Amino acid sequence: MKRILFFLVAVCLSAASSSKTLVAYNTENTMQINVIVGTKTFTATLADSETGRAFAQLLPLTLSMTELNGNEKYHYLDSSLPTDSYQPGTIHAGDLMLYGNNCLVLFYETFSSSYSYTRIGSIDDPTGLAAALGSGNVSVRFEKSATTENLTPTVPSAQAPSTKFLENGQVYLKYKGTMYNVQGQEIK
Repeated sequence: MKRILFFLVAVCLSAASSSKTLVAYNTENTMQINVIVGTKTFTATLADSETGRAFAQLLPLTLSMTELNGNEKYHYLDSSLPTDSYQPGTIHAGDLMLYGNNCLVLFYETFSSSYSYTRIGSIDDPTGLAAALGSGNVSVRFEKSATTENLTPTVPSAQAPSTKFLENGQVYLKYKGTMYNVQGQEIK
C-alpha cells in the first residue's frame, strides 16, 4: 500500500513539475438555451436528461405563458415530453419544470411546494426574471444558444485552468498561459 501511495505521489509531483502539462478533458453534455422575455435575455442550462433533450428538440419556441399564483408562468405544449417526476420540496426562481407530461412551467419566485414536477432545467442567474415576466400573461421565447458543452478539465497539478471561452464556435481553455482546444491539443 505504501508503494502504491508513493508511486501516485511521485507521478503527481512529476506531472506538476514538468514543463509540458497534460490536460485531459471530461466533457459533460449540457445544453445552454436563451430564455427571452421582451428585451431581456436569460441563459438557462437544460438538465442532462431525456426530458431536457426532448425539450431542446422543440426549440426554438415562442410561447404565450399564463400567470399563476404570483410565482410562475405556464404553457401547455402541443406534444408530451418524457417524464421523471419527483417532489422537489423547494421550487427556486428560475426553475424550468414540466408538470404532468406537457405543461411547461417557468418559476420566478422561490417557495415550498408539495407538487411533483420533472426538471427540464433552470435559468443560470434569475436576477430580474420576475420583473421581466411581470404580473400578467407574457410571451416568452426559448432558443438554443451557441454554447452547448460544458468542459471540465482535469489537470494533474494543484492549479486549475484560468479561463474558458467561446470563439468562432470553438471552446478553448487557457492554462498557465497556454491555450488548448477541446481535444487537449496546444494552440499556437
